[in-house]
Amino acid sequence: MRFGFSLLPLSLGPEHDEWMMEAEIRLGVLADELGYDMVLVGERHFSGMVGGNPLLSVATLAPRLKTAWLGTGVTIVPNYHPVRLAEMLNIVDHLTKGKVIFGLGSGMSPEDAVAFGFDISKQNDQMFNDGIEALLALWAKRREDPPRSINVGTYHGTLLERITPTPYRKARPFLKTTAATPRHIERAAREGWPIFFIKRDAEDARELFTQYRTALLSHGHDEAVLAHCAEWTSIAKPSMHIAMDDATAAEEWAFLNAQLSRFIERKIDYGAQARALQGVDKPLPGVQDRAGAEFRKKMTVHGGVSAIIEHVREIHDAGFGMFHLSLISPTDEESLAIVERSMRMFAQKVMPLFKGPVRPFAELG
Repeated sequence: MRFGFSLLPLSLGPEHDEWMMEAEIRLGVLADELGYDMVLVGERHFSGMVGGNPLLSVATLAPRLKTAWLGTGVTIVPNYHPVRLAEMLNIVDHLTKGKVIFGLGSGMSPEDAVAFGFDISKQNDQMFNDGIEALLALWAKRREDPPRSINVGTYHGTLLERITPTPYRKARPFLKTTAATPRHIERAAREGWPIFFIKRDAEDARELFTQYRTALLSHGHDEAVLAHCAEWTSIAKPSMHIAMDDATAAEEWAFLNAQLSRFIERKIDYGAQARALQGVDKPLPGVQDRAGAEFRKKMTVHGGVSAIIEHVREIHDAGFGMFHLSLISPTDEESLAIVERSMRMFAQKVMPLFKGPVRPFAELG
């Protein structure tokens, strides 16, 4: 099994922005030193969240890491003109010598859509799906091919030439997508991409995981593609914590979560303003009440070493090749020390029990 670690420090205000940027690099280097297989950088905008340009962060981390792969978790496709995004992904693919997997997602915050100037109602489906299809067409274009037209939401254009440089990984970089809809799953299976499951545990992801494996195996990919998908398909949760015992883990999680709540409240407020600006009257996409019982039940996992081992064991035994550790975002040196302690404990007490070859999807029941 492989293990990834997500980076998402937060800033309490302008005077803390430099600390936030330095904390992102510090956590990424530590994850590499501790033996995590991948360091992932998310894309978040505004409200004191790091990640405005995950591709720059990946490029910055690349020369600092010795063994870990890099990844984006995720790059928000609707935020970019497809030509610009294809160019940036290709360049970062070269800067990492292909040791990167670009996670692609639709985004989740309406205030982002308003700031970038596109329709909230089209962000999570049309612009995401059309954006990915445009990327695939742009990567496929050769110099002698006819012009390629782009028509993705607010983004338009015509590509006469080829994208330069071509990816380090021919004919496109390694990609990975979220598993939010059957369409996402089928496309990932058709193209031979691993996927993210944002689920609590193996049981919660079982049905979608089975759909993905069945579709993937039906497309006749070679063994190298199937092995790649098995190794990097993962489960991730936005709120985890590990300590020596359950009581300490619960206490530390509550402390970290209380600090995070102000950021969630801020995003909810700005999200409501964004919806009002566009006259959208529907629930906020992707922003949940972390203090509510439903969120704690579905998307929170904290506990002592024994409890976390059993949680990971269920995911390992279900056949997932990668466990994606996403701890609560630190906001200062005190919370950063707690997060680093949790990272170390997971690496030392949990990861060695499960590292090793990943079972092929064809062997899973």
